[in-house]
This record gives sequence, structure tokens and C-alpha cells, in this order.
Amino acid sequence: MVRLKLSLTTVIAAVAFFLVSVVHAKDEQMLALANASGCFICHKIAPEANPDDLPLAPSYQEIALRYRGENDVFSPLLDRVLHGTVYQDQAWSGKVGMRFMPPNVNVTREDASSLLHWILKLDIDPEVAERLMYHDRMLALSTVSGCTICHRVDPVKEMRVIPLAPSFKEVAAHYRDRPGSKDRLLESVLEGTQGNQKVWQNVNMQFMPPNVALKKDEAAELVNWILSLDTKGVAIPMEPPKGMRSSSQ
Repeated sequence: MVRLKLSLTTVIAAVAFFLVSVVHAKDEQMLALANASGCFICHKIAPEANPDDLPLAPSYQEIALRYRGENDVFSPLLDRVLHGTVYQDQAWSGKVGMRFMPPNVNVTREDASSLLHWILKLDIDPEVAERLMYHDRMLALSTVSGCTICHRVDPVKEMRVIPLAPSFKEVAAHYRDRPGSKDRLLESVLEGTQGNQKVWQNVNMQFMPPNVALKKDEAAELVNWILSLDTKGVAIPMEPPKGMRSSSQ
């Protein structure tokens, strides 16, 4: 009986851990998609506590709270995401700074549908919101600092060309458990890697240029975030793929 209880407890704990991991991976995937689609130019994950001015657009949490549970709301909201609201009633008039939502030409209907399903089911738990906002902020910082010109968050699933640089998750998988990895990565980000031995033989860039757009504390925060990314199932291809052309050609 004791063994049965222990086994049942172990199974429940394992299932709970698996579900949390799946949720976190889904959050990261959707946040990366929203960032790549330009959604975070106007939207945030959660509203600011004491904003000085009206936000440009409602936060994802506010959208979830307003529309969750309403019948027949998905299709009209999807239409707003894809085609904008310039000729529609403004649902957030007086609460946001934007007079209307512009059409999003950067997202496919399929991706917009996935994003909207995720937004409407967002957990409003403060701890979850804080984690998502942190991830959101790091994605935005990596974009404005120019990191995503060469790096992606996730590895390319089907490579037809050699990528410019390793993805953030490949970097995390390679360096996370190595002694001194944080200091080494921080130095690489700030000072570049020209003159050093090339580590990633499977990428097009011969060396990483120094990032003059980042302050040291910002770079350190980015490195910590990259090393914290979920790397389950991420392979680390260090050798150059055969039969592929360069992504710079």
C-alpha cells in the first residue's frame, strides 16, 4: 500500500511537471510569434500598474478578461487582427491611445488564429503574468538591440540554407551546464568573437560582431534569459550541414 501511494504520488508529480513544461513551451512559442508579427509594438502582456499615459492598445490580459466566455467572439476578433478596425466600432475608445487597430500584414490567418486562441485562454495569475512579461521584455530587448537580425529563438526545423547564427535555444543547450558560460557569453555579446576559434561550424557567420547597442547590465540580463530557455528536444548541430547553400547568397 505504501509503495502504491508513493508510485501514485510520483506519477502525479511527473504529470504535473510535464503539463507545466508544455504550458511554458506554448507560452514561449506564442510570445515569439507575437514578437515576430509586430504585436508588441502596441500591445503588452499585462497592463501597467500606474501608467503615466494611456497605453497604445489593450494588454492581452485585458482582452482575455473582456472577451473570455462570450459566444461568437472569436471570428470578429480574428477579423480585427487581420484587417484592422478602421471602419469598425472602437471597442477600447477612451481607454487606449490608438484611435483604431491597423491591419497586421505580418501574420498569416493560421498564426493569427493560434495567437488569438492563446490570448483568450491566458491565465491571469500574477506569477504567470510576471513570467510572461519578463519573456516579452527580453524578446523586445533582443529585437531592438539587433540580436534577432542573426539569431532566432527556436532552431530552424527544416534548414534549406545555413543559418547566420545559432538560435538562442541552441546556445542555451550548448552552454547552460558549462562552467563560466555566463561570463564567456557576456564577453562574446559585448566584445564579439573575432580572433577566437569558431565554435559553431554549422552557421554562416565567421564571428560574432560586438553589440554596441547593449549596455552591460542589459547584455547580462539577456544572457541569463537565453540560458533559462526551455531546450527540451533541442539538438546541437556543431558540424556544417552538407549540401546546403549559405544564407547570405
